[in-house]
Amino acid sequence: MSERPPSMKRVVLSRTLQHPLTLYPTAVGVLGAVGIGLFGPVTVAVAAAVAGLGLGLGHLATQVLVRPDSVAAQHFRELHEQLSAQRAATIASLEDRLVKSAALKDSGGYADQALKQFNMVQKRFDTMQALLASKFEPTELTYSRYYVAGEQAFLSVLDSLEGVVSRLHSAGAIEPGYYHERVTALKRQKSLAAADKEELRTIEERMKLRASQLDAVNTLLTFNENAITEFDRVNAAIAEVKGVKAQTSVDLDSAMRELESLAQRARKLSV
Repeated sequence: MSERPPSMKRVVLSRTLQHPLTLYPTAVGVLGAVGIGLFGPVTVAVAAAVAGLGLGLGHLATQVLVRPDSVAAQHFRELHEQLSAQRAATIASLEDRLVKSAALKDSGGYADQALKQFNMVQKRFDTMQALLASKFEPTELTYSRYYVAGEQAFLSVLDSLEGVVSRLHSAGAIEPGYYHERVTALKRQKSLAAADKEELRTIEERMKLRASQLDAVNTLLTFNENAITEFDRVNAAIAEVKGVKAQTSVDLDSAMRELESLAQRARKLSV
């Protein structure tokens, strides 16, 4: 890509501003300039101002204008390391809990769908890694950027599946059979006492809670289906990249932006 996206430019600028070679020399230079203002152009103050501001602003200009791709690549490498550790910890326990969720009574097939999604999204992400490695060098900024975007989307699906498991267990603790049993028994009575009416109200409330949890599960599973489709779009676009020095396409950039958007939407769903 010939032009870096605005978000990447912000990353480069933010990292450079926080770098010690920018912060500390600039701070010394500012103190020197203050000294000049207070005491005049004394040698120590002038030297501090010139050397500090020269080194600090020089480092800033070099990183932002000359080496932005290197700075951004380092950012993505660090982010990848963080995400990889998170991914390993999540996968280790999620599959087992999905299998156990499938055994829950009255799960409505949701747990089975979630387990299949778990396997599908892993397959898509593995495919994406292989395709990226075949088209780009791991040291390229494009590789790092797309890899991290895919990893974030993959983790968003895993987070969604975590939510599915939790909600299925919550809903599974509420027994529809008991509800129907009590409602049938109460309706057989010719008249309901105040306590009976209160019982009917509270068990109906439990069933509404159960329905609400299952509706949330359905929403999360639909989100996952969208994410899996976007992975397929991305993989198809990567497969179309041609040339020894691979250049990204509009279709690939569009698909990757959608993956990034899905990861952001997942955070809202998990709230």
